[in-house]
Amino acid sequence: MIDSRPTHPVSSTADPAPRSSVRGTMAVRVAAVALGLGLTVAPQSAAAAPGVQVGGKAGTNGTSGTASSSRNKSGFKLPERVAQGNAISLLMPVQVGFVGYIPRVRIAFQYDRQIQKAHWIFLGAASLLDRGDFDTFRLPNCGLGDSVRVCNKGTVAGFDIYAGYAHKWYLRDNPYLVPIARGAIGGGAWWYPDVTGSRQQSRESTFAMSLRPGGGLRFFPILDLAIGIDVNFALGFTVSKDTPLAMPTVKKSGFLFGIEILPLIVEYRF
Repeated sequence: MIDSRPTHPVSSTADPAPRSSVRGTMAVRVAAVALGLGLTVAPQSAAAAPGVQVGGKAGTNGTSGTASSSRNKSGFKLPERVAQGNAISLLMPVQVGFVGYIPRVRIAFQYDRQIQKAHWIFLGAASLLDRGDFDTFRLPNCGLGDSVRVCNKGTVAGFDIYAGYAHKWYLRDNPYLVPIARGAIGGGAWWYPDVTGSRQQSRESTFAMSLRPGGGLRFFPILDLAIGIDVNFALGFTVSKDTPLAMPTVKKSGFLFGIEILPLIVEYRF
């Protein structure tokens, strides 16, 4: 049978949602917007906040990354940290004796070992070279007699060994720059011109011992390689062996005051 009872039309409009549901939806949307803004602003605030470091790594020298590393137009970025632990260096080229003579060319290799944070010890060995005559060596005369024509220029060669302590500062805003203060003690010897068995002056050899306070600066364009400069003073004494013409060999001592000027330094850390 067919039901003939009249039917009521169903309204096409849904009942309004409860107010609590609408408020919940709005809260979720507001929270999402706030979270998005927070994530966007937070890194910018961290980068701008003084003393906050971004992308740094902690090591024996403390956290070494900074948000202030320089970047030039080509996109080159200076390192936010530098390698620690060990270093080997090539140091050259000159030294000068203000009081007493020391060979002028100095080529040294040096090993540095980090003890703790800014505290390092180092050990080095150098070749000493020069060329000159008795005037260069600060002798009053040739010492072999005016009539003997052997007072010519010749080559000086020797060595130097030294060891000491260095304090290497850590600059938080510029970790790629490393100022250094150091102190060392060292000794060496050199031999004066002796060509084909014939001496060119009365002085044959010199031994020297000295204290060497000084300092320098290193610039690291990359993580483990630096260029720099050192300036060290030498305060000590010398003992020289002289054999004048037809005279017995004598030893003469003297005061030594000199300076090492080493602008050509390459340092590799590992």
